[in-house]
Amino acid sequence: MEVSKQCYLMINIFCVFIFNLFISETLCFVQSIKLTCKEIPVEALQEILGPSFNRRYMSVEKPVQDYGAYWESKRTSSMENEFFVDELYSKQLIVQPAWEVKNHVKISRYIPANKRGRRQVISGEEWHCESRLVWKDLGPDYFPRYLRTVECISDNCWFTRLKCKPRSFAVKLLRRKKHHCAMIGPETIVGFPELKKDLREVWVWEEKAVNFCCDCAV
Repeated sequence: MEVSKQCYLMINIFCVFIFNLFISETLCFVQSIKLTCKEIPVEALQEILGPSFNRRYMSVEKPVQDYGAYWESKRTSSMENEFFVDELYSKQLIVQPAWEVKNHVKISRYIPANKRGRRQVISGEEWHCESRLVWKDLGPDYFPRYLRTVECISDNCWFTRLKCKPRSFAVKLLRRKKHHCAMIGPETIVGFPELKKDLREVWVWEEKAVNFCCDCAV
């Protein structure tokens, strides 16, 4: 009887050892996958982004911060379309890898602002809000990495009765999902048949807010 108990105990110990060994080997395998996950060439990312890339507001390389302050008002601006979003707006558009969305241009969408009554246009500096252009660094996990945005310098306008508020619209760009890989090949990315089939980093579509002016508003 004692021998049977000892055998049973030894079997349990052996099973635990095998299980731990299996877990260890699995973790090593997962880590090796992360290490062998290759980058997607910049040219391929540009091809995926396609017409969503806007040189006026986007840059792949670090731009020169040489923009000074200037005055502007929404009432004298040429951008009259109301497709505002909150300045902190950020939203992932789709969970699939970006290269799997062949008709990616159609993903783009604008989020309309609340309809406001049209006010009489009054010219003059009383409506103006001082602002400046800056390039925001989103970090290495975004493509393009740099977005040009407007920062409001003035706090008040219209004889200090109104506030200077940034107005934003949504642009579409790519975000890298950390520790996520996917198998891609020549048929995956349009325009890059020479890309060899391999385990690559996963990039997804995302919308970001870009301030394009400072508006004198309530």
